[in-house]
Amino acid sequence: MNEHMVERKPNQLALALNQRTDADQKSLWAALEMFANCGDQVSDLQAFRQQHPRFFPVMFYDHGELLLKAGKDNFFNWRKRLLRSVWEGRDPEGKRLAVLLGTEEASYYGFKGGDFKAEEAEFVAISSDALRLRETLTEGDITYASDRPFPARVNPDWQAGSFRYKPTIDFQAAVYALMRESWRARVCPICRRFIIASKPANIYCSRDCAIAARQKRDLDYWRSEGRTLRLKRTKAARKKSGKKK
Repeated sequence: MNEHMVERKPNQLALALNQRTDADQKSLWAALEMFANCGDQVSDLQAFRQQHPRFFPVMFYDHGELLLKAGKDNFFNWRKRLLRSVWEGRDPEGKRLAVLLGTEEASYYGFKGGDFKAEEAEFVAISSDALRLRETLTEGDITYASDRPFPARVNPDWQAGSFRYKPTIDFQAAVYALMRESWRARVCPICRRFIIASKPANIYCSRDCAIAARQKRDLDYWRSEGRTLRLKRTKAARKKSGKKK
């Protein structure tokens, strides 16, 4: 059995979602947050892989590195753009979220080397129509591929009268856990970093950004109200000076 087949097995952390400790969930969210803010270069992928080697299967990392070194786009970066779209609330129908969770199979295509942008990515259901479309495309002018190598499971529970979601990889488990508390998904208004808030009041990624926001508010207020305040102070000073005389 090779290492790829070992990685395809659902690991215990991913499957025991309901038995996860706070430390486990924080670890998953830390990895998801780092992934959302990860750059698009080979070095960025390698740094993420070194810190979170089991967040994605080995083949994801290997293929991502090979394609990036060849100057091509890949599922690693494409998945990251989908995550950012969901994080920013730009997925009203949940299509991108379903792909991230592994409950839906999707395809994407883009022109000339697969230079994709999240807002321009087109989803094509795997169907006979999609396959016929693939046959009409000229190789080299288009990139077309399917993305559902590690499907998750949604099992019906007769007794509970509901469905149970079973992720296959830690990435899916992290996305699912965040989806259940989606209010935590924030984008820092100062530096635009993707963050997972620990409490509702947290909107900045760091103390530095919070201070910068406060300074900006003070400056904006002074620019809009400063002239009026200065005039009031001048009048008050003159009035006080006149009374003394």
